[in-house]
Amino acid sequence: MDKNFKIALSEFIDFTESEWLLFSESLIKKHYKKGEYFLKEGDLCNYVGFIDKGLFSFFYLIDGGQHIRGFFFLNDFISNYQCFLLNNKSKAYIQALEDCSVTMIHKDEINMLYEKLTKLHKLSKIIVENLYLDVSEKYESFFLKTAEERYLELIINRPKVTQGIPQYMLASYIGVTPEGLNRIKSAFPKNNLHFITQINAWI
Repeated sequence: MDKNFKIALSEFIDFTESEWLLFSESLIKKHYKKGEYFLKEGDLCNYVGFIDKGLFSFFYLIDGGQHIRGFFFLNDFISNYQCFLLNNKSKAYIQALEDCSVTMIHKDEINMLYEKLTKLHKLSKIIVENLYLDVSEKYESFFLKTAEERYLELIINRPKVTQGIPQYMLASYIGVTPEGLNRIKSAFPKNNLHFITQINAWI
C-alpha cells in the first residue's frame, strides 16, 4: 500500500500497527487512465479514496458543457461525499485529467470497521469538515473575491499542478470565459508583478 496514504492518515489518526493492519486489509488500489471516470452522473458513490498520483476534475454537465466545481489534487481525499453519505445518485462527474492511482475503501467496509476501529469516526469527521470548508470557501469566494483574486489564489497554492489543467477548465472554475481568463493572465505582469515573481520562484 502506498506509504503516502499511511503518512497522510497519521496526521489525523494515530493507528497502532495492529489497527493499521486491520484497516489496510479493506483498502484497494485502483488505476485510472487519463479521461477515465472515478464517478459519473447517475452513479452511486460507494467509495472514498486518497489520490496517490494524478489529478481529477469535479464537474457538472449542463447543456453539453462542463461546469467545473473543483479539482482533486495529489494527496487529496476524493469522493462526492454528499452522495457517499446520503446514498444518492451523483449529479456530478469526477474525471482523471492524467494517469492516476487512488487508494480506496468501500463504504460497507467503513461501516463494518466502525465497530472495530472507533478511531475511524474521527477520520470521517475530519473528511466531512474539510469537504464542507472547501465548498464554503468556494461559494464565499464568488461573493467576496474577484475572478482575478480567485485565479491568483489557485496558482499560488498550486503553481505546478495548474499547468496541466486545460485553460477552459480553469476559466470555468473561476467563473469567467476562456477569453476572460486570457485577459486576466495578460494583465498579471503589469498589475501583479509581486505575485508573478513569487509564483515563478516556486515553479
